[in-house]
Amino acid sequence: MNKVEQTHSTTDQMPPDFPDRTTIRAYYAGMFLYWGALYVYSPILAVYAQSLGASFTTVGMVVGAYGFVQMWLRIPLGIWSDRLGRRLPFLYAGHFFNLVGCLGLAMAPTPMYLVAFRGVLGISAATWVAFTVLFASYFPLDQSPKAMGIVTAINGISLIIVNGLGGQIAQMWGMGATFYAGVGLAAIGLIATVPIKEHRVKRQPPTFRQIWRIITHPALMLVASITALNHYAFWATTFSFIPLHAANLGASKLTLGVIGVVALVPYTLIAPMNHRFAARLGKNRAVFVGILVMAVTMFVVPLINNIPLLAISQGASGFGRGLVYPLLMGLSIREISGEDRATAMGVYQAVYAIGMFLGPTTAGTVADAAGLSGAFIMAGTVSVIAAVAALILLGRTTDSPNRGRAQT
Repeated sequence: MNKVEQTHSTTDQMPPDFPDRTTIRAYYAGMFLYWGALYVYSPILAVYAQSLGASFTTVGMVVGAYGFVQMWLRIPLGIWSDRLGRRLPFLYAGHFFNLVGCLGLAMAPTPMYLVAFRGVLGISAATWVAFTVLFASYFPLDQSPKAMGIVTAINGISLIIVNGLGGQIAQMWGMGATFYAGVGLAAIGLIATVPIKEHRVKRQPPTFRQIWRIITHPALMLVASITALNHYAFWATTFSFIPLHAANLGASKLTLGVIGVVALVPYTLIAPMNHRFAARLGKNRAVFVGILVMAVTMFVVPLINNIPLLAISQGASGFGRGLVYPLLMGLSIREISGEDRATAMGVYQAVYAIGMFLGPTTAGTVADAAGLSGAFIMAGTVSVIAAVAALILLGRTTDSPNRGRAQT
């Protein structure tokens, strides 16, 4: 019996025979393919947008549209999921919108069409709320960071494979072919998700007062705000202008995929172990160290003039992200009761989606005005602010062993 099956029986709402092995395997496969469809084209997206005539500002809009839609949808989807007591329909929807969005990107004639269909993919990404809460339901409440570490590891493995695959597909058959690869992954993912079973939670619909209490929960909002700053900087660089900087240095489409892989390997290796770092350093110090490492890699990018050094810097950034992201995601719902976790996760992900939107869009404007170097310096500065906030504020709210969970 695997660890997930050993631990689920201690939760309040899981029957003793749930989840079964088929459900766990189908969940892993479905999540792997979900992220594969969302990111198989990511190494070449910014370069492809530029090839259609996009300015730096428009490139930022293409990348940022993904976060803009999530910013508005994640809270409503979380509330809707909690009202239904269901997660699975949202998993199906995620794969469906992946298929539609990737097909739209493949057929887009102008950069503004890319913006629109990246928004469709943002709808898919908004369903990640249900993915994470469903998996967290397999674990005791106090093991949320561990559960998120496993989720993040699967996410990382998927991104490692599809980044390398996407770069190779673009090199062999053209950049447009990577979008059709996303269509295929989404279709297979939809089929792979069918065997998943869930224990439907029967509950009274939450009142507006209950929802408001979740949305304004101090610890939740603190963690979400720090994550938003971190995502602001990360999305302004790794998923927006690092590929353009690499292309300016002479990177091929295949090399763009390799750089993405180099960034993701340490992220994936560190993510399942981040709770160990947190146990030794303290959660606030672990987050501080991780974000500070990412900040340094952003500041040095303008000084890098060869591709191997750029890849190394991205590997270091991936290490920092693996230390930070799953820890913050687990902390976001640690003090929220199980039946309200989809709403809480929706709030958390909606707040950090603000950073996913503003990071690329403002960085694009800065890059048009001051060059790519200005975008990287701005991102590094925001990361330093996030690191300091984590060191000072998280230590007051999340590391106290006597702090009780909020009743929502």
